[in-house]
Amino acid sequence: MSARTTVLPFLALVPMLLPLAGPALAQPAASASPSPGWQASPWADSVLLQTQLFFALATPDGKGVSEQQFAQFMEEVIRPRFPDGMTVLDASGQGKSTATAGGTSSTAGMLAMMHANTKLVILVHPNTPDALGKIGDIKAQYRSRFGGPDIFHLDFPVRIGS
Repeated sequence: MSARTTVLPFLALVPMLLPLAGPALAQPAASASPSPGWQASPWADSVLLQTQLFFALATPDGKGVSEQQFAQFMEEVIRPRFPDGMTVLDASGQGKSTATAGGTSSTAGMLAMMHANTKLVILVHPNTPDALGKIGDIKAQYRSRFGGPDIFHLDFPVRIGS
């Protein structure tokens, strides 16, 4: 039997075997998590993430977060965690929310269009458990300090070029 007649039947089997081997070949080797409880983000292979945090300035008690209060929050909470910089924008957010009467949720479940002044903080940071933990801490501290206003959070994988 020549080499050609031995290889050809094997090559005919390759297309049938690839679906079985494909997922195994595509998966990286399992490795230990960097820290207990850490889970990879959907962009585990991305070195950098852009996080957008939309901080509602309206608070459930109706007092709101002032410019001065937000500036103080930036200096005390956000800048120490991300000292390399960020972008902060004034925004006007709107969305649907369950209508309320007297501070309680409507049982009819009616939706009302809500308009709120918002601060948008954009951070570009390493995709690490440490950085993701800092984002979670920022959100928790904002809610705690100002009585639970909404924070909308988006993450995107990024590649920086010039």
